[in-house]
Amino acid sequence: MRRLCDIYIARAGFFGALFVIVPTVIGHAILYCVHPFRGVYLLRLAIAILVGGPVGAYLNRFGLSLWLLKHASANGPATVLDGALIGWFLGMGMAVIPAFTHFISSSDLSQTRTSVLAIWFLAGAVGAMLGSTMGLIGTKYLGRPSGT
Repeated sequence: MRRLCDIYIARAGFFGALFVIVPTVIGHAILYCVHPFRGVYLLRLAIAILVGGPVGAYLNRFGLSLWLLKHASANGPATVLDGALIGWFLGMGMAVIPAFTHFISSSDLSQTRTSVLAIWFLAGAVGAMLGSTMGLIGTKYLGRPSGT
């Protein structure tokens, strides 16, 4: 497990991009099965991946650094609750761009607003679950620097 923690820390940006890209691709695949195809769906997908992926990579590196700073600080070690709170906000932050793409050429703004709010809430909840899980693993397998 320690090795997996090291891999996650070393590749946090990659995993952050995946946290954006994979749900976006799955959501668009479901969309293509449920609704008649419109060319704007490809534009939305491209923007969500090409802009949202790098944003997700940055946010995941940032959130991980926040958790690791708390873990190594005199106020540490970081807890599962810290992971859950950071994960909640990261999940919502990572969902901003993919969610906002729904406003591009939308035919029903009321339904789009509801969808965006649902996406944000679900992304926050999933982020909190992932963050708390990662926090639990991190507190168990990552040692604290000596002297703290």
